[in-house]
Amino acid sequence: SGSNKKAVKILLEALLKFPDEVTFPYSLATIFYDSGDFLKAEIYFHNVLSKQPDMISAKHVLAMMYEEMNDTNRSDSLFLHIIEQDKNDAVSRNDYAYILSERDKISPEELSFALELATNAIAIEPDNAAFLDTMGWIYYKLGTYQKAEEYLEKSLSINDNNPVILEHLGDIYVKLNKSSEAVNIYEKVLSIESDNQLIKDKINKIYE
Repeated sequence: SGSNKKAVKILLEALLKFPDEVTFPYSLATIFYDSGDFLKAEIYFHNVLSKQPDMISAKHVLAMMYEEMNDTNRSDSLFLHIIEQDKNDAVSRNDYAYILSERDKISPEELSFALELATNAIAIEPDNAAFLDTMGWIYYKLGTYQKAEEYLEKSLSINDNNPVILEHLGDIYVKLNKSSEAVNIYEKVLSIESDNQLIKDKINKIYE
C-alpha cells in the first residue's frame, strides 16, 4: 500500500543515517513480513540480529516466518535456540508446541516433545487461554479426547470469544460424539465469522 511504501522509504533513509540503530531494520522486517515479502523481511531480520544477536523477539518472528515458508529445518533450529537461550520464555515454548502440533506429518515423538513444551509454558503462565488451547489441541492430536476437552473448556472459560479455541472445542466434541454440543460451538464461531465456510462444512457433516 501507499502508506507502506512511504514508511519503507522513511525507514531506509533513517537506516542510512543511523546504521547501528536496531529499531529501523526491525520495523522494515515487520512491514515486509506483514505484507508477505518474506525474502526482504529475512534480510532485515538478519540485519537486526547482526546488531543485536540476543534479540528474542526478532528471532521469534523469523522462526514463525520460516514455518510459513515451509522451511521447517530453519524454523526448528531457531525455535530450539530461543528455548535454550531463555528458560522462562513461555510464549516461544507455546508457539513452537502449537506449530509442531499443526504440521501435517508429525511423529508421536514430536507430539510428545510438543506436549512437554506446552506443559512448560503452562507452568510459567497457568491461566493463559492460548497456552491451554495449545495443550488441549496436542491432546486432540494424540487422540486423548477427554483430556483435550478438559483443557479446551478451561481455555474457553478464560477467553470465550476466540474462534480458534471454539473451533478446536467443537472438533473435540465431534470426536466424543457430542454432536449437539459441537453444533452449538460451531454456531458460535459463525456468529463471530459469518462467512467461515470450513465451519459451515463441519456443521453440514454432522447433519449428514
